[in-house]
Amino acid sequence: MSDATPISMPVRGARRWRADVVPVFLAPTRFVRSRLETPVGRINRFAAALAAPHPGLWGLAGAVALLDALWLRRLGIAVAPQGFTVAAGLVGALLALAFLFGPILSEPKLRAMALASACLIAVTLPIAVLHYLTATWALPLADARLARTEVALGFDWPAYLAFLQAHPRLAWWLALAYHTSGPQVGLTVIVLAATCRLGRLWAYVRMFTVLLVAVVLIAALVPAAGPFVQYGLPTDPDGSIETMGALWHLDALEHLRAGTLHTLALGDIRGLVTFPSFHVCLAALTAWALAPVPVVGPLAILLNAVIMVATLGAGGHYLPDLLAGFALSAVVIGGRSILRRRVWSRPRARGAAEPAADGPRCPA
Repeated sequence: MSDATPISMPVRGARRWRADVVPVFLAPTRFVRSRLETPVGRINRFAAALAAPHPGLWGLAGAVALLDALWLRRLGIAVAPQGFTVAAGLVGALLALAFLFGPILSEPKLRAMALASACLIAVTLPIAVLHYLTATWALPLADARLARTEVALGFDWPAYLAFLQAHPRLAWWLALAYHTSGPQVGLTVIVLAATCRLGRLWAYVRMFTVLLVAVVLIAALVPAAGPFVQYGLPTDPDGSIETMGALWHLDALEHLRAGTLHTLALGDIRGLVTFPSFHVCLAALTAWALAPVPVVGPLAILLNAVIMVATLGAGGHYLPDLLAGFALSAVVIGGRSILRRRVWSRPRARGAAEPAADGPRCPA
C-alpha cells in the first residue's frame, strides 16, 4: 500500500459486507446465485452462453427455415419429418451441452465444439432446402456458356476425363480426396477448439455461412447440370473413376425443374450446385482455418489443393466453376482480413493489448 493511500475507517455501528472480507464458508454458492438471479438475468446469461459464433447466424437460420416452410406449402411439397426432427433434436442437444460446458462447468473447448457444430447444422439444413426450392424456378441452364468459357480458357474436359479413365489409380485417389471435404468440416471444428483458436473457429463458421449463401444464390441464377450432361458422356461410368458426386444430383434436378417432386426427405437432399463450386470454396476456407496449426496445417493445405483439382472429375465441374469458387472464397477470406486490419488500426486505450491474430482464446 502506498503512503499516499488513505485508509477508510468504518463508521461506528455500520456493517460492511464486502466481497473481499466475507469468509469463504459464507460466500454464496453458484446454486444460491442462480436462485437469486432475476428472470431477465437468467435469460441474458443463457443467451450469452449460446451467442457464439454470432447471434445473427441463429436469426438467419430461423428466417430461412420460415421461408422454406412457406415456399414448400405454396408448391405443395410435403416434408418427410423424420430426418429433420432428428437434426433439430441434435441441434438442441448440442446447445444444451454448450450451456452445460459454458456457465456451469466452464469447459471452453467442449463448449466451442458443441456451439460450432450446432450452428453449422442449424444454418446448413435450411439453406440446403432453399437451394432445392430455387431449382423449381427452372431458369435456362448455363452449361453451354460454361463449356464455351472452358474451351476459351484452353481446357478440354472430355480429354481430361479420358486421361483419368486411363489412369484409374490416380482417379481413385482424387475421388477419395474429394469426398474428404465434408468430414474435414468436423475435423476443423475439433482441431480449432482443441487448440483454443476460438476466434478462428467462430470466423470459420461465419465465413462458411457467407460462402454457402453466396453459392446458393449464384447457382439459383446460373443453374447447370454439369459436363457429363453437356458433353453427352455416359451417365453410368465403366467403374474406372468414381463419379457419384458428379451424377447423383441429376435425378433430383430433373424432378425439381419439372415440378414433379412431391415429397422432400432430408436423406434425399443432394448438392445441385455446379457454378460456382462450393467444394472449392470449402477447400480454400478449410485450408485457411487450419493453416496456423502445427503439422495439421500443412497437411490440410496439401489435401485441399488436391480437392480443388479433384472437383473437375470426381465432382463433375467445369473449369470456370473452380475459378469462380476460388475467387469467391478469396473475396470472403480477404475481406475479413481487411476488416480486421481496419479494426486494429483504430486508436486503442493506453495499455490495451493487441488483439490476437486468431481472436479470443481459451481462458487460462
